[in-house]
Amino acid sequence: MNKNMNPGNKTDEIKIGSSQSFVLARGIQQVGEYWVLIGEDGRQRLFAELTADPDRLDVRPMDAYRALLSSIQPGWTVRMLQIFWPDPLPRQVFFEQFQEWHENDDGDGLNLLRQSLSLFLQESPLPFVRRTILEFVLIAGDESISWWEGISAAIRTYGVKVMPLSAEEIQTLARWVFNPALDF
Repeated sequence: MNKNMNPGNKTDEIKIGSSQSFVLARGIQQVGEYWVLIGEDGRQRLFAELTADPDRLDVRPMDAYRALLSSIQPGWTVRMLQIFWPDPLPRQVFFEQFQEWHENDDGDGLNLLRQSLSLFLQESPLPFVRRTILEFVLIAGDESISWWEGISAAIRTYGVKVMPLSAEEIQTLARWVFNPALDF
């Protein structure tokens, strides 16, 4: 599906759902205190991860997204990416705890169980976590960077946190979107 933001302007035509302009980047640079990805079209893209504490009862992500989307100006580009990302931390913590278990002389059955669990932890694929990434195409001028800086406070009232991505995280994200290796 194509969406033309300005009829008659062929350079402004974007393809909905396409990640080509995202992964064909020209590099990363710093704008103010934020890192941006320079897209193949020369536009600067800011990235942040949106998170919410699932244990808080007052988290209202739908209201946060509504506030975010209603505050953007005509012609601005904002994209939300829902990405399944490998999450090795829970397994690593469990494996470290597992290695601390003392192998007493509990018999062949318990030793076989420990060996099987160890093999399973080493060979099974990593669990994945869903991450929500906000991408914002920076427009020349102070208004768009001011919006980016203010959006964090605007949606924090709904229990959603905005954490801008570092240069390394943006590079990792670009590699993941371009070549997701699901066979960990």
